Amino acid sequence: MGIGRQDKPVRIEVILPDNDTETPHMTDASVLRLARLIGRQMAREDHERQKRSRRRRQSVPGQKS
Repeated sequence: MGIGRQDKPVRIEVILPDNDTETPHMTDASVLRLARLIGRQMAREDHERQKRSRRRRQSVPGQKS
């Protein structure tokens, strides 16, 4: 069960560091890495939800697939 709503996209704001030691390339790479992790987690949760749904449908007697 996610904390966000399924019907509306969630906006993620990127907060850049105040100091100039971080290069934009490093910040971009970090944001992309985080986005990949979030995407994988969302896909994993969706896959698990689909597996549970399939199991429930198969366990209901008399229901056609």
